[in-house]
Amino acid sequence: MKVVSAGAEHKFLKFLDRVKADPTGWVACTFPFSRRVKAQSLLDDRTEIGKTLKEYRSESLEFLKKAHDVLASMPHAEIFHFSDNDILLFSCAKTEEEQMIIHDGVHAISAMFEKNFVDFGFLTDEFQVFQKLADHKILTQKRIEIYERLSDDEAIESLSIRRKKRDEPVILVVEDDRFTAAYLTNFLKDFDVVVARNGEEAVRKYIDYAPDAVFLDIHLPGMNGHDVLRAIKCADPEAFVVMLSVDTAQTSILKASENGAASYLKKPLSRERILNTLRLSPYIRETHGLLPIYMGR
Repeated sequence: MKVVSAGAEHKFLKFLDRVKADPTGWVACTFPFSRRVKAQSLLDDRTEIGKTLKEYRSESLEFLKKAHDVLASMPHAEIFHFSDNDILLFSCAKTEEEQMIIHDGVHAISAMFEKNFVDFGFLTDEFQVFQKLADHKILTQKRIEIYERLSDDEAIESLSIRRKKRDEPVILVVEDDRFTAAYLTNFLKDFDVVVARNGEEAVRKYIDYAPDAVFLDIHLPGMNGHDVLRAIKCADPEAFVVMLSVDTAQTSILKASENGAASYLKKPLSRERILNTLRLSPYIRETHGLLPIYMGR
C-alpha cells in the first residue's frame, strides 16, 4: 500500500498520466471528507480557522489509521490524501481473486461511514471524471493554502503596522484580463501597484503587501470576487475594497455591500471615477491627506 500525502494533488495528476494508456482493472474509491467542512463558515471567525482545519485533518488521518489493515490487503493500492482531506483509493485487480479482495475491502470500509458517503467505480468508465477532479484538487489546494495564511496571526496582525510604516500607498488591482489590468495600472501610475490575476493570488498578495486600497473584479478564475472580498475582510475588517464588474444586477451590488465593499464601479472604467473613488480610502487620507478631485476632460 502506497500512501501519498505531501504533494498529493500533483502526484495524482502523474498517476493518471501513468495509467491512462491502460486503466483496465483499476477500481477507485472516494472518501470525500471535505464535505465535513463548511468552507464559507471558515471565514466567519478567523481565529477558529487553524483549529477547524486541524480537527478535520485529524479525522481523515484517524480513518487512514483505522482502515490500515483493510487498505493494506488491497492489491496494487495507491492512496492519495489531499489538502482538503479527501482520500482517493485506487486498487488494481489482475485476477478474480484480487477482484474479490477489492470487493470485500470496499464494502468493509464503506460500513465505517453513513450511507452514500463512500463512492466507488472503475477508472475505465470514469477516467475523464477523475481528470477533471485532478484539476479541481489543484485549485482546492490553493484555497486551503489561503485559509492557512488567514490563520497566521503574526502576518494578519502586522497588516496595519506595515501599512503605516511605508512612504507611498500601495494599490492592489485584482483583474484576470491583462488589458484591463494594464488599463487600471496606467491610471494608478502615481502609486505603487500590485496586480493579482486570480482570487487566490489576490488574498495572498493582500496579506503580503497590506495595500491601502483594492480594486477587485467580481468575475475571476478560482475564487470569485465576492469570495475574495469575504476572505480579505476576514483578514482585515477595515480593508478598503472597491468592486469592479460589467454586471450591475442589484443582487450583486447588494451582496458586495453586505460583504463590506466600500464601493462598486461598473466597467468600462474612467480615470476620474477610479481616482475619485481612491481618494476615499481612509488609509491614504491618513498618510497623504485627501487627494484632489480629478476632473476628466
